[in-house]
Order: sequence, then structure tokens, then C-alpha cells
Amino acid sequence: MTNSTDKSNAATSGYRSGTAARLTGVPVETLRVWERRYNVVGPRMSERGQRLYSSDDIQRLTLIKQLVDAGYPIGSVARMPTATLQDMRTAPEAPSRNFKVGLAGTFMASPTVIEALRNGPLEVVCHSMMPQQAAAIFEDAHIDAVIVELPTLTDNTLALVTGIQQSCDARQAIVLYRFAPGKVIRRLRQAGFKVARASSDPREIATLCQTLLQSPVNPDVTTRLPASNDAPARQRFTDAELSAFLASANNPYCECPRHLVELILNLNSFEAYSAECVSRSPQDAALHRDLQRTAGHARAMLEGALDRLADVEGWR
Repeated sequence: MTNSTDKSNAATSGYRSGTAARLTGVPVETLRVWERRYNVVGPRMSERGQRLYSSDDIQRLTLIKQLVDAGYPIGSVARMPTATLQDMRTAPEAPSRNFKVGLAGTFMASPTVIEALRNGPLEVVCHSMMPQQAAAIFEDAHIDAVIVELPTLTDNTLALVTGIQQSCDARQAIVLYRFAPGKVIRRLRQAGFKVARASSDPREIATLCQTLLQSPVNPDVTTRLPASNDAPARQRFTDAELSAFLASANNPYCECPRHLVELILNLNSFEAYSAECVSRSPQDAALHRDLQRTAGHARAMLEGALDRLADVEGWR
């Protein structure tokens, strides 16, 4: 039997992995993955090379486990301060259905994402597939938050999102992106916006938006082809068509279609990002052109694969 002195010694010297797993409810294997991928805690090592978890580590892991069990993605809470995790754990549950939002973006405002959001605690009041037109469409909507999805973020993004938020008097603004310069992300966060990488899975987007709206801070949510001088083929599918493919990909045993569409969406965004990225010299500009071409060729190959897959699955 472990007495109080043993527990005190363990708390002082540190808990081993097995004990930490029992105290927090996080299996040792899961704990290893969380540490490696998300750096949830940084246990010290004993002289024998064993991980030793402090009392603060145990508290933090317990909070993260509780939030993950409540439906929060591990990637959205892993790097939050412990005090924030505590606030989220003791805060009321998800906002009620009268939490009104406006959606802007080709994928964000698609029927599949809107339906996923409506199945949760959010009420979609207005939406636009064209963020540049959202300010006019959302005018005087008086919603709680705007959620803007953009393939890439540029120096003009701050003014665009600010205009949308002001048009509907929204208290919060969320910006979802696929590729972006770090300086633009920092500028948006300094302006009070919540910024995170977008997903091509409607359910993941719904969970991410709910998490961001509840969070007082921004969580950190992160085969080479030979270069060619030939211009890649034009995009075969629009974002709306890719969204329709996602809605049709309902095979529970194979998620290849979803992953394929996500790759194409990311490559679409990276092509645009490479074209807009700042070049510091002629050599730098040539490098970005090569990156853009390479991404375009990779995208064209995957579009061909998706075209064949669509025929096999009978999506059209």
C-alpha cells in the first residue's frame, strides 16, 4: 500500500509514465504520441533515462484528457496555457443554438459545411461563397461571429476581414487558411482575430469553429516532382466541385477520396500562395515560379486520379 510519504516523495521527484497514465487516464501509448506530435508537456528525464512527470504535468494532462473527451480536438488544446485549459473545463458547455454566425468562403459556405455546423450549437444566419462580397451580404445582420475561409492570406486580408466584421457588428472573427506568411498570421492575431488552418472535413471544421469561439486565445492548430518549365494544366475542378465530391464520398471503409480532395485543395492554395509570395531578388522570384509550377503539375496529376475515381464511384 502506498502511504502519504510515498506519494509526497513521488510528487517531489516525479511520477513515472505508468503512474502518470493511471492518474490522468491517458494511456502510455497515447501520452507518447501527444508528447511527440503536440508537445503537451515536457517531462524531465531521470538518470536512468526514464520520463518523470511533475504534479503540474499531471494536472495539465488531466485537463487535456477531459477536454478531448468532451469533444475538443487534441491539436486545438495541446499548446494552450494550463490556466486557459482550466477556464475551458469549468466554463459552461458549448454555446447555445442562438449563437449566430456568418460564413464566408467557397468551402466554408458550401451546403455540407453549413449542415455540419447546424447539427451543432451554431446558428448560420448568413453566408457567401465569395468573401469579397460578404460585407455587403452580411450588412446589419448583427451576428455574434464571422468565420472567413481563405486559401491564402495576404497583406489585404486584414482589411477584408475587418470590413466583413464591421458590416454585421460581429463580436468575433475567425480566419481559416491553408497557406499563409507568418507575418500576416501574427498581424491578424494582433488585431484580435482567431486564426487557424482550414480542414477539408466538414465535421472537423465544425468542431474547430466551436473550439475557437469558446477559446479566449488563439490555439496553434501545422515525393518531390521534378521542376519543369512547362506551364501546368489549368485547374480541372472548382472548389465547389471538390466540395460536391466530398459530399459524395460516403464510404465508411475508405477515406482515400477525402484525402485526395484535401491534397488537391492544398495544392490549389499553394499555387496561389507561391505566386503571391514576396520575392527578395530575381533568384528568389525564379524559385517561387518553380514552386508554383511544381505544385501545379502535382495538382494536375491528382486531378486526373480524382477524375478516374469519380467515374468508378459514379459521382456524376
